[in-house]
Amino acid sequence: LISGILIMATIAGTISYMSVALGRCWIILQERWPEKYGPNQLVRRPYPAIAFEATGKKAVSYVAEIAIDITNFGVGVVDLLISAQSLDILMPHKLNVRVWVLICAGATLPLVWLGAPMESWLVGWAGGIGCILASVLLLISIIMAGTLDVPADFHPDGIASAVVSSLTNTTTPPAWGTLSAASDLTSVVDFQTFWVGASTLIFAFAGLSIFPTFQHDMKEPRKWPRAALSAYAIIITFGAVTAVVGYQVFKLTTTDDILENVKCHGPHSAALLARVTSAIFVIVYLCNGVVAFLPVTADLEEVFSLPRATGIRHIIIRTLTVALATFLAAVVPKFDSYLPLVGSTGISLNNFCFPAYFHLKLNGHNLSLGERVLNWEIVVFGIIAVFAGTYSSVMGIVNAGGASSLC
Repeated sequence: LISGILIMATIAGTISYMSVALGRCWIILQERWPEKYGPNQLVRRPYPAIAFEATGKKAVSYVAEIAIDITNFGVGVVDLLISAQSLDILMPHKLNVRVWVLICAGATLPLVWLGAPMESWLVGWAGGIGCILASVLLLISIIMAGTLDVPADFHPDGIASAVVSSLTNTTTPPAWGTLSAASDLTSVVDFQTFWVGASTLIFAFAGLSIFPTFQHDMKEPRKWPRAALSAYAIIITFGAVTAVVGYQVFKLTTTDDILENVKCHGPHSAALLARVTSAIFVIVYLCNGVVAFLPVTADLEEVFSLPRATGIRHIIIRTLTVALATFLAAVVPKFDSYLPLVGSTGISLNNFCFPAYFHLKLNGHNLSLGERVLNWEIVVFGIIAVFAGTYSSVMGIVNAGGASSLC
């Protein structure tokens, strides 16, 4: 528990600093090239613009944009899976989770057909408000479930037996995905499980690449650091409290989806609140999925030089995008399999490697030696996270029998 909190604090602190560094970069662009990036200018892609001005190479801005699209697409896949699993918890009649994935994809697709990234603000607001409400209800339901003692034989989905089996097997490390929690983490943590866990935490801080867009829309962009750090302080505090309280209540029986714990254990009121929370999460993640898919489809439409007006070719591209996400979600129907994979690829590039490097290129002459060293360390950490996290995540899916589960 303590080591997990320390790792989360380190990642959160680093990304908070990177949000400030990106803010500095955007201010530099506005001051050096006001005719392109001034407050009154329309800038569609501020993050790739920072990449181009920092390096002078269009290729780097393209790589940054591809990393953003990988992140958005991966987040869309995760949103589909979380919506599907929330429906599975909510509905009394159990269906295969892949059926719920198809239903969620069907609900998402019409909004993706009709929407445009600049017009999705209402969906984004609905998702944001719903997420705050659902998070508060989740914490309340966990606390309510903690009013009763957890039964010793409580082990949904055979988790307790997996824990015992993995801890007693001293020759072969447990396959990732078979273990949800352990009181003695030193018995099960190795290179692979460490990077899977770290990449999952990194996923929790997705979205850094959109920050320059928010900053550009501010009346006073120089106040961005205060806004970013305040937002992160709230998110980190609430997330840490929920994680610690959940672990203290359920300990060894903690599942990947803690709502399953609340539903299976605790007073009836806690289980009922868990169902309400699941219903809100369905709406939240369907909205988030729409917001995640739209920028990807917009970039694809630009690649094919399609006009802004929606037509049959737009519908085909958007349908194929959602269909691919649905296929991936059906192949490995566990959102915790995709969290570390997305966290270690696009998000690690956009949250660590690129911001720190761009910061050095644009503002390195104003930084102290210690801050320059810190930025280079973040670049190196990001590169390691990309390769080590991606390898560990892929091996985790393979070891858990990911793709074969489709059959």
